[in-house]
Amino acid sequence: MRLVLVVALATGLSIMGDSLMYGLLPLEAPHLGIALPLVGVLLSANRLVRLVSNTWAGAAFERWGPYRPFVAATVLGAMAGLLYGVGYGFAVFLLARVMWGVAWSGLRQGGYEAVLRGEGRTHGRMMGLLWGLVRLGSAISVALGGFLRDRGGYRLAAGSIAAMTVLAIPVALGMRWPGGATSPAGETPPSPLAGWRMAWRTAPRRWLLAAASLDSLGEGALVSTASLFLAERIGAVALPGLPLIGVGTVAGFLLAVRYLADFLFGPLIGALSDRLGRTRTAFLLAVVLLAGLGSAVSLSGLALAACLTLVFIVRSGSFVTFSAISSRLASESESPPLFVGVYTT
Repeated sequence: MRLVLVVALATGLSIMGDSLMYGLLPLEAPHLGIALPLVGVLLSANRLVRLVSNTWAGAAFERWGPYRPFVAATVLGAMAGLLYGVGYGFAVFLLARVMWGVAWSGLRQGGYEAVLRGEGRTHGRMMGLLWGLVRLGSAISVALGGFLRDRGGYRLAAGSIAAMTVLAIPVALGMRWPGGATSPAGETPPSPLAGWRMAWRTAPRRWLLAAASLDSLGEGALVSTASLFLAERIGAVALPGLPLIGVGTVAGFLLAVRYLADFLFGPLIGALSDRLGRTRTAFLLAVVLLAGLGSAVSLSGLALAACLTLVFIVRSGSFVTFSAISSRLASESESPPLFVGVYTT
């Protein structure tokens, strides 16, 4: 468990810059020299680069073990965060998003490696703990960043969060991973292409990849459009006796609810999936998630906020459940790091 906690701390610090962008970039794009239609390109660029970098990360962990690739990922993540703070224009932010995509491939691979080194019967609980703590970092980022943006502007918010991402580097440097590289010394590790062939070899692996891809697509669309959607449906909030709460703060705190759902409910749903069965749990969560998304489209105000809260809780559960399933299938595969690399793509 200690390894999972330390990996979660490093990853939770690293992800803060990325999480902030989902809350602030749609609101600040015109002031950063970025055309609004290009915001979607920037927020998806890190996902597109992971189509390649995830398998690279799996191969790197297979060849050199987890320590060096994980440290490199925290360094790259910190560099991306610093670019968010000082950058201007589409090209600079595109570079930062690509850098973050590569960094996230290594960080996420490290998380799965940490869980895989534990007992199989607790993978659901450990996945919930890992991603719950990681998303706590996201929640702090969007809540604090939104508040700082409304009080002191974008540069203050992005610079403060960037400074926090740098703290992930000493955490990663001080880690002690059990074991080493998966491939024996002198043996050439399998290529990333071999990972894809392995991942599609059995029906359970194919079903997992298809279901997780749809889940990830929905998550990306939801988070990347949440700020503008909330600005249109809710806007600024006026409470008696308090200053007007800006849309940056509103969007930040509602996105924080999304990430806190991972922290508060991820471990619980992960433990439930260990007992109830992960496939059955994933199916039940998918039904509730689709119903919640369908309802959110027609709601506004507090009803919308309540519906989105339910969606965020269920989404955290589906992510943890799919991750636990992938952990079990990875442990049964010929090369766990390469399978994880394909799954996270």
